[in-house]
Amino acid sequence: MCGKVRTETIKRISNEIYEQFPDKFNLDFENNKKMLNELIIYKSKHFRNRIAGYITCLIKNKVKREKIDNELAV
Repeated sequence: MCGKVRTETIKRISNEIYEQFPDKFNLDFENNKKMLNELIIYKSKHFRNRIAGYITCLIKNKVKREKIDNELAV
């Protein structure tokens, strides 16, 4: 099974933006796109969507890890 490949540039930029503004983003992709438009100016819609998608994925993984940690702690 093949997954979608994200470049190191997308990952690096996404991580930097999420670390700077963690409270601006949530699990909603559309909201994350709007927040990126407000925070950073991009010429490429495709580039913005890739970053918003990766930030959404980061948040989903964070929520999943917290859920697992809570289950193990009980």
